[in-house]
Amino acid sequence: MRLRVLAATVVVLPLLAACGDGSVAPSGGGRDLLANLPSCDRVPIDDDPEVDADVPGLALPEGSRVTAVVQQGVLTTVEATLRMSPLDVRAHYEQRTDIDVLRVEDEIFETEVLARTEARRMYLRASALCADGSSLTVVVGPDSEDAGLPEFRSGG
Repeated sequence: MRLRVLAATVVVLPLLAACGDGSVAPSGGGRDLLANLPSCDRVPIDDDPEVDADVPGLALPEGSRVTAVVQQGVLTTVEATLRMSPLDVRAHYEQRTDIDVLRVEDEIFETEVLARTEARRMYLRASALCADGSSLTVVVGPDSEDAGLPEFRSGG
């Protein structure tokens, strides 16, 4: 009987841990699904003109091409493209030491990140455009729970 309980524990605990918050580890099946998207050589992600983005608290991965900056009261919305998958964007922010990642969620084709940087909060959504390219929508605002930043889509 103890052997069956031990065997069930060995099987069930990793499954429960995998259920967690709905996040997907950036490897395996997720990358396989992204590979089904068209090559970024066939998707024009660099066509829009690049604009200057001098926004306090904005922390984009290197290589991001900012295409729009819109000030809306205390919030600033930044649109960009990047030759990086949403899974790679998640890994990038989880490895950074200059910002405090408050929450991360991803669903392979889309990743959401909430971070604190330079006494500001930054909400970022990376959506897959092609196999290894994403569009970024970033909203930067005051470091406050009620700053008016977008909510995570999962609602969790």
